[in-house]
Amino acid sequence: MKKAGRNRQLKWSMIKMLAAGWFLPFLLISVMLLFFVLKRMDRQIQNTIMTSADKSIELCELRLKQAIESSKEASYQPTLKEGYARYLQDGDDVKLGRAASNFIIQHYRVNTDFNLTYLYFIHDPENACMTYQDYYDAKVFTEYALEEVMELSRDLDTAIAFVNIRGRMYMVRNIVDSNFEPFAVLTMELNVEDMFGGLRAIWGFKEGDVFIDGIPVFQVYEQDPCLALEGESDMKEPLYYNRGKEAYVYRRLDSGWHKTAYTVTLDETVIAGETVVIKYLLVMLVVFMIPLIVVVFYFFHQSVNKPIEALRDAYKEIEKEHYGFHVETDIRHEEFAELDEAFNSMSDKLQYQFEKIYLEELALRDANIMALQSQINPHFLNNTLEIINWEARMAENYKISAMIEALSTMMEATMNRGRQQLIPLSEEMSYADAYLYIISRRFGEKLEVSKEIDENCLQVMVPRLIIQPIIENAVEHGMNFAGKGKIHIRISKKEDRLLIEVMNNGKLTEKDMEKIVHLLGEKDMKEIRSASLGIRNVNKRLKLLYGDECGLTIKSDKNGHTVSTIIVKIDNAGEQ
Repeated sequence: MKKAGRNRQLKWSMIKMLAAGWFLPFLLISVMLLFFVLKRMDRQIQNTIMTSADKSIELCELRLKQAIESSKEASYQPTLKEGYARYLQDGDDVKLGRAASNFIIQHYRVNTDFNLTYLYFIHDPENACMTYQDYYDAKVFTEYALEEVMELSRDLDTAIAFVNIRGRMYMVRNIVDSNFEPFAVLTMELNVEDMFGGLRAIWGFKEGDVFIDGIPVFQVYEQDPCLALEGESDMKEPLYYNRGKEAYVYRRLDSGWHKTAYTVTLDETVIAGETVVIKYLLVMLVVFMIPLIVVVFYFFHQSVNKPIEALRDAYKEIEKEHYGFHVETDIRHEEFAELDEAFNSMSDKLQYQFEKIYLEELALRDANIMALQSQINPHFLNNTLEIINWEARMAENYKISAMIEALSTMMEATMNRGRQQLIPLSEEMSYADAYLYIISRRFGEKLEVSKEIDENCLQVMVPRLIIQPIIENAVEHGMNFAGKGKIHIRISKKEDRLLIEVMNNGKLTEKDMEKIVHLLGEKDMKEIRSASLGIRNVNKRLKLLYGDECGLTIKSDKNGHTVSTIIVKIDNAGEQ
């Protein structure tokens, strides 16, 4: 490793790089741009506003003219005139109303320029028809505007009038017959939000209003500010005024029939915020930032990313239990040099501690297993010898021979001359069968034994003498009541686990359950009978060999019988 004094500190290298490559060029460019561009800012802002205002106002004016032309269809189309002429002949109000209603629905119901279209006949104002977008529009018109419209229409003749009632803009015109005598009145509520909503597209729009024949549409202003302007009534293009804190756009149009004026107040904060200086500054900044980004990226990649990547790969090796793995990088900074040295030292210590602890754990586990296996049940041997002695006196030599062979098999299992920790399940079952043969000689017909073993499990490797103690406990528990004892052994596979179940027809009491919890727990017990010591040792051995997910459990099944279950982890590599 390089000496710490020869390595440059990372923070000073970063500061020098950022100052030389980013701060000074950025400061110089900003000063130059602000000096040369500020003079052009006002003119470019004005051009942008005027262009957007011209387009938006022309679009609004076009929508208004379309609405006026749509209203003229009621006069140009012969439907209403002919219907009224037939009414004068036959006097059928129903037929007249139906014809008028069909005409209104057909021509104006889907027209989004109008929120409401209302037609009534002068001779019978109650005989009216209408179409609307929202029922509330119709309710407001009939309650607040209808009477004023009727008054206005009396002096209207063939012209079109606009009136603002309760913030709603209505267009009113009379429908005349061939003699130019009014016989009906057509009223339309303009959809002003849709028709004049294009004003919001004006750059910097804050609020605005439209005046039709001097009547405000949105009622933002009480009167038309354009009236104070000098010049012709018709402006060919919008006028822009900037009075420091406030900016406005005005335009006045005269179609010959109607005069419209557009007044828009602009948001000065938006105008001041959007400057050409910023645009130029950003463009040049991007150009000058490209080499800076490359240099900074290369610097951080070499000085930071590569050492960090090396450390990341190293700790992944440690996660794979490759203890003692060292980081080897070309260190150019003091911080990473010390970090790599500390990592390598930590890796060496982990390797030493792991090897030491692992070997100690192996030795301790082997000692515990050997100690547990060495605990033989002398009480069982005494009982066996007593039975053999009894059989020798009461029976022939065949039974004695068979019992001696079974006893020999069990003695062979407990002695374990080969020091084998794991044996095939078939061999383990031979020890259990030897015990069952001997114990069946003792109880005779009072003990019934059945088996249900998956033959695919017979070659699975299991610890020595884990089934016999469980069967012994089941026999003792199952025969501890008046009646016939039943033992059922079932062995099967479930995924990577071997399940060995020993069921007896004895029932567990609350006292038995408390005893089982203590037996299978971690705490040591001072006084344990030999049979109980056997099941405790089996559980401890299984957990030492396979971990906490394996071991012995004793519970009651749905029939109230006692089931002892041994769970052994299957090592596929260990199967024959």
